[in-house]
Amino acid sequence: MRRYILTIGVERFLRNLATGYLVVIVPLYLKELTGNAITAGLIVTIAGLISLGTSILYAALGDVIGHARGLAVSEVAFASALFAIAVVRNPWVVGLALGLGGVGMLGPGATRGSFVPLIMALVRRHTSNAVERTRDLGLINVLSTSGGIVGSLLVAVFALRDAAVLFVISVSAAASLVLTSLGTSEIVRRVNPFRAVSARGGAVLAYSISQLVAGVGVGLSSSLLSLWMNVYLGFDKALIGAIYAAGNTAFALSALLAHLLVKRLGLVKASAVSRFASGAVLAALPLVPHPIAFGALYALYNAMVGIGGTARSSYISGAAAEGGEATTPAVASISMRIAATPSAVAAGYLIDVSPALLMPVSGLFLALAGYIFLRYLREEE
Repeated sequence: MRRYILTIGVERFLRNLATGYLVVIVPLYLKELTGNAITAGLIVTIAGLISLGTSILYAALGDVIGHARGLAVSEVAFASALFAIAVVRNPWVVGLALGLGGVGMLGPGATRGSFVPLIMALVRRHTSNAVERTRDLGLINVLSTSGGIVGSLLVAVFALRDAAVLFVISVSAAASLVLTSLGTSEIVRRVNPFRAVSARGGAVLAYSISQLVAGVGVGLSSSLLSLWMNVYLGFDKALIGAIYAAGNTAFALSALLAHLLVKRLGLVKASAVSRFASGAVLAALPLVPHPIAFGALYALYNAMVGIGGTARSSYISGAAAEGGEATTPAVASISMRIAATPSAVAAGYLIDVSPALLMPVSGLFLALAGYIFLRYLREEE
């Protein structure tokens, strides 16, 4: 394994110990503090909107000062947010801390580290073509998602305040690791990241439209997923953590294979096929209430997401012009985040009034996003 992959993978593992824990506990914690799912969803929405700005800020900063250095800055911000969440019980402060720390979208997808624009830029710098990029992103996902798996299992062991000390240490160590291993040789560049984004305007627009539609499905299905499992299926937090761990394991293993599908079909077709498959499986989840059967079907859904997500990360990373290697993926992700964050409120509403509809509606949006991707985007030349 190449040194840079190991460095980024370990950095993501350390960070995702915390993220994997938070995606399970925060929706339940917010409901405890506020008393209902709708307000919990509103707070998650506000956090997501704040994080839109912070994620672009960190990406643009990285394009100028160096991508590893920008990644270290973002980790310091996340460590500060963890500290605030641990010591303050005001739910609105929790949401503010999540947003400023760059954690705007909850759910298991938050632990999938190769989707971070600064990491996409680092991978692009060390690879020469789409298949290599997709392969290396898959390898990083194995290490980074492993942190999320362990973190979700820690829900059964640690209370939030007890876990916070461990997480602040692990995230601070992640910042130090990436800075000392990859950041010392970076230089400040005289670039305008946003001008570089405009140079790829057509691809960014088509990609963004597809992600906008997908974002509705992702926001509905993932942002309050732990709460949906608890309310609709009666699963407790330890079981939810185990199911998340199984799903993330399937995601990581499938991400390893994504480059093989990309080699056969190309980035665009591989991305679209995965959207169609994941949408169908997601729609079927309410039909399987038994914990073991549900966990197996949820793992299959995550396998499809792992293949497509890795391919899409590789696609938008390769589409970026020089000088906007991190900012281009960050801007292209705005549409998904804009759609996904308000969807958390809709998810909270459906959980309260008609939870059986939540996953089928989500799956429909994912399938439609796959069609748009296939119809309007072209393979790399």
